[in-house]
Amino acid sequence: MSHPLSINNTYALLLASLIAAPAMSDAYDADHHDQRQHSAHSHGHSTLNIVQEGHNLELMLESPAVNIIGFEHSPTNQEEKQLVDKAMQQLRQGEQLFVFPPDAQCVQAAVKIVSELAEDSTHNDHKESDTHDHDHDHDHDHDHDEHEHNSHRDQQQGHSDFVIHYQFECSMPSALTSLELQLFKRFPLTEEVDAQIVTDKRQFAAELSAQQPHINF
Repeated sequence: MSHPLSINNTYALLLASLIAAPAMSDAYDADHHDQRQHSAHSHGHSTLNIVQEGHNLELMLESPAVNIIGFEHSPTNQEEKQLVDKAMQQLRQGEQLFVFPPDAQCVQAAVKIVSELAEDSTHNDHKESDTHDHDHDHDHDHDHDEHEHNSHRDQQQGHSDFVIHYQFECSMPSALTSLELQLFKRFPLTEEVDAQIVTDKRQFAAELSAQQPHINF
C-alpha cells in the first residue's frame, strides 16, 4: 500500500505538530527539552508521540534499548544478536503493539526502526565473514578488530535507543476513540510511557503503565 507521507518525514511531522499544538507549546521550551532528553533515556521509561489528522495516524515510540532487549551494548554473541532480531520483528508489528477500535479500521502502512544496535548486529555478522575469508590480512584485521573492541567498549559506557516510526491509515477515523498499548506485555522491562497526543479533536498528554495502558481520544 502506497502512503502519501514518507516515513522519513515522520519525525519532523510529529515534532512540528506537537510544537504547534497550543496546549503543548510550553512543554517544548529549551529547559523542558533538556529534561525530556534526559528522562527519555531513564531505564523503564519510554516516550510516545501520536499525531492523527484525518485518515492518517502517525506514532513515534522512543525507548532505551534496555527496555526492549535487556542490554544496551552492541550484540557480542549469537544469543544477543537473536534477541535484537526478535525485538526488531516484534517492533515492526505495530498492529500488535497498538490496539485500536475495530470499527476505525486502522491498518499499518509503514514502519521505520532506527537503532545503532541493529546496525551493529548486521555489521558484526559482515565482519566475521570478512575475517574468515581474508586470512592474509590478519595483521590489518587484528588492528581493525582492536579498534572495534575499543569502540564497543566506549559504546557500553554510553546509551543506546530504539526509535520507531509508525504510519497507520484509518478508514473510519470518527471511530478512532481509543488506543490500548500492548508494549508493556511485549516488553515487560518497560514500566511507564509518557505520551503526547495531537488529534483532530484535541491535544493532550497521558502517562501510561501496565496498570493503565489505555488512551481515550
